[in-house]
Amino acid sequence: MLKSVISSALDVRTTQTPLIHLDKISRRLNNSVFAKLESYNPTGSHKDRESQEMIKDILARKSSRAVIASTGNAAISLSALAPCEGIEVDVFLSKKIEKERLRLISAFSPRIHLVPGGYDKAYRESEGFAEKEGIYNANPGRNRFKIIGDSGIGREIVEQLGTRFPDYILVPSNNGTLIAGVWLGSKHAKPRMIAAVAPNSRLMSSIAGYHRLDGQELERTVSESGGQVVPVTDSQAASALEDLRFEGVFCEPASAASLAALKKVGIRGKTVVLVITGTAFKFVESYAGATQKAALKKT
Repeated sequence: MLKSVISSALDVRTTQTPLIHLDKISRRLNNSVFAKLESYNPTGSHKDRESQEMIKDILARKSSRAVIASTGNAAISLSALAPCEGIEVDVFLSKKIEKERLRLISAFSPRIHLVPGGYDKAYRESEGFAEKEGIYNANPGRNRFKIIGDSGIGREIVEQLGTRFPDYILVPSNNGTLIAGVWLGSKHAKPRMIAAVAPNSRLMSSIAGYHRLDGQELERTVSESGGQVVPVTDSQAASALEDLRFEGVFCEPASAASLAALKKVGIRGKTVVLVITGTAFKFVESYAGATQKAALKKT
């Protein structure tokens, strides 16, 4: 019974995440600003959409094992959802990963491989492991099904807005997978796509480093949509996180990059959608640190 309930939750074709209007932020920035709450997915992030599509592909290939390198959310998602279909998961992580992220990944009992160095090293190690073991590669830059999964976000945004089209969609970005997927699902509405990136960050772990493993897809998305890439600092993200908190949106720090980027772009009178990629309640220590930083800046 439990398996059937979880399987239905995985089917993003029949499950929409909410799109809400941000009244205070809209008035302050003189735009009509909406938030697409991907925190409502089963494990609290948009990565569940990617996992769901990859799981279908794994089953179609009659495989039973997958490998992924991650900074947190992708590993949590695949490690939680793949076993529902009898799939074993190997996860490659940097030894520098935050303890709260490691604890949550460990809760779902994947095979964990801790790698000296950063995410780049973990990614390379996982690539070699996938080739050596002959198992399914669930990494960005190697798997089109991740982009297909994220396309549902863009499709839902257009459907949920109804008679109006989004002028801008702002997406926290690292590898480029997510923004490419959102564009794939929304391009018929012709929004300008803004990639909010964090080349140097201690706060936004999910997007820190701007690795661009799906870099060609990212560049194509920005070019085709007439969008741009906007770097965001930790201070800007912490301030945006505070603004979202008072709208009742409690997101992980990386998600606030979308609002931080909107403040920098300087548009007025537009219909704008912020993609909120993940929930604060998975990474409470990081969230508390960010909100405290924002509060201190005000004093």
